[in-house]
Amino acid sequence: MQLFRILRLSLAFVLLSGTESPVSAQRIDRQALVSRHNVKLSEADALAPLSVGNGDFAYTADVTGMQSLEGYYHKNGIPLETMCTWAWHSFPNTQQLKLEDAMKPIDFHGRQIMYASQEKSPAGEYYRQNPHPVPLGQIGLTDAGRALEVTDITGVDQTLDLWRGLITSNYTLHGQAVSVQTVAHPQQSMVAFSIQSNLLRSGRLTPVLRFPYAYDLKIKNKPPFDWSKPDRHQTTIVRQSANSALLQRSIEGTTYYVALHWQGKARLEKAGNHSYLLNAAGSDSLQLVCRFLPARSMQPPPTFAQVKAAGAAGWKDFWEKGAAADLSASKDPRATELERRIVLSQYLLKVNYAGSFPPQETGLTHISWYGKHNSEVYWWHAAQFYEWGHPELLEKSFAWYQKILPKAVAEAKREGFEGARWPKMAGIDGRTSPGSINPFIIWNQPNPIYLAELIYRAKPTPATLKQYSDVVFESAKFLASYAFYDTKTGRYVLGPPIKAVNEHTSENATQNPTFELVQWYYGLKVAQDWRVRMGLPRQPKWDDILNKLSRPTISNDKYLEIETEPSGGGSDMIMALGYLPQTPMIDPKIMANTFNAIYQRGGMRSFISWSLGKGALTAARLGERQKAIDILCNDTFGAHFLKNGHVQRAKEPLTCPAYLPANSAFMAAAGLMIAGWEGGPDSNAPGFPQDGSWTVKWEGLNKLP
Repeated sequence: MQLFRILRLSLAFVLLSGTESPVSAQRIDRQALVSRHNVKLSEADALAPLSVGNGDFAYTADVTGMQSLEGYYHKNGIPLETMCTWAWHSFPNTQQLKLEDAMKPIDFHGRQIMYASQEKSPAGEYYRQNPHPVPLGQIGLTDAGRALEVTDITGVDQTLDLWRGLITSNYTLHGQAVSVQTVAHPQQSMVAFSIQSNLLRSGRLTPVLRFPYAYDLKIKNKPPFDWSKPDRHQTTIVRQSANSALLQRSIEGTTYYVALHWQGKARLEKAGNHSYLLNAAGSDSLQLVCRFLPARSMQPPPTFAQVKAAGAAGWKDFWEKGAAADLSASKDPRATELERRIVLSQYLLKVNYAGSFPPQETGLTHISWYGKHNSEVYWWHAAQFYEWGHPELLEKSFAWYQKILPKAVAEAKREGFEGARWPKMAGIDGRTSPGSINPFIIWNQPNPIYLAELIYRAKPTPATLKQYSDVVFESAKFLASYAFYDTKTGRYVLGPPIKAVNEHTSENATQNPTFELVQWYYGLKVAQDWRVRMGLPRQPKWDDILNKLSRPTISNDKYLEIETEPSGGGSDMIMALGYLPQTPMIDPKIMANTFNAIYQRGGMRSFISWSLGKGALTAARLGERQKAIDILCNDTFGAHFLKNGHVQRAKEPLTCPAYLPANSAFMAAAGLMIAGWEGGPDSNAPGFPQDGSWTVKWEGLNKLP
């Protein structure tokens, strides 16, 4: 009997800890759940290329299973890229420009700070564009040496096997069957192909490797490859054998290598200064492995079969160790689509966001904002990894913040602040990029504290506190230093100068945005919690700011977005309860009035792109379950999930056709609605309607604060 009581108590603890749904003790069949959402295509769709990758490397394939239709996909949808997090390039600084050349003085409460706000100056343009990611090259198929056309491809039967991370592409070319399998290695920057067709034997179908100079960065989002400067980069064969070759790529100070290994009768033929054909005439099958390297290596790549097996094992591990949500028993007709969105977003975020460098907003799918990481959306990028049972993937990119901490401290000191000021828009080097908005954004500054707190909740140990305390405390020092004490009103204020989340108002006329005020409060509160946990005394100034920080402005029983914008019609203030947990800064009744006014004013048009997450998080915490699920299932333009799971950015659908903050914000909201939140209702899936229309079975999720 005593053993029975112990088992019951143990089970109750597991259920209350937020790791498993109490709906059923039967485990979710994860392979069945994932596999029922495999992507299947029967025609070329420029908005539905398929990617394989591991977070630090990704290869995006068209309907041929390779990158054979560049022009069609780039013009009409998502481009075909091979990208990694570690290869970066800068154009030569021929004018000897300095970042200081893009700066001008801005008044900060009576003192002058030099901010790099001159983005249209020569220095501003140069340092916005540089450094930028290197396009690793295209690996496609040619038809007797000419580029394939979409009209050449018929009888398409293409499948992305999500459980194994494998693309299988079957189609017909000139009346002959072609079959291609495409897979990426789970740890290395490596893609592998198995190609079968009689057209290989005749020499008509030939794999080709093509290397552009760089991107044409006159366009910041989805720039085309620059093929027009063959003399500004070099591609050389440094080693070759009957079944392998090592290529060296040199682009104005940037060098990387491409190791090729093939099985089957084939020979590598130079087809131009920066292109190579792999002629397999005489054989109807070819297996090719392409490994991209930052330095020379004598280690031979694995075979296609080995990469395929490693890829399958890596994806099985990802799906089994993380969280899962099964909605198949629900009565609501939207359940299948909602489950598809969850599964495809899990896949896309692993491929694009799970790397060692925090991602650009289009991940490793295509270039946006010159390939830079925009740190204000980093919480959206990474918090969902914690919720969905993969805090190690959050930690992987968070390590970059630890790496650039000295630069962030130096930047704060240069501006006259204490602590660390994080760059708003940065490349791998961690240097801030000039911009008319960039220097004045502040909602990126508390994010590292919040994310460190999530890591601690996943691993609540002294070692975790020690490992991340520098980032937490230096971030908090900046928050405290930046908050200005206004002696006339006896309160701490934020700004001016500030660009609030909406980025629309003048930085010199913006003060006390609601969301940022509550961020400042929560960041300092968490930092104090960390000091207490570590046995350190509380910081008196931090407590003084917590007590005297300006409160969000209320008008007509609703929160304003910004204190100095009484007529503003935005919606970012709702993140103060949703994105953030309940704090003394926010009255839930006033927030409910605010949210409902926004909902009534704009309906589903208010909740597209990453606002899917913004709206659903707030609705769920307010107990507006029906509105939360309606937002999560929103299918208006900008919230429509394409066949491959991507979402187009409504503002720029052609230049941002794969806007991943929509996926990650959606996942943050879905995770909270399913697993609940600290202090929330004690029921299964508390963010879902409790009227019997939804049956939510889940495993492995972690609660948000």
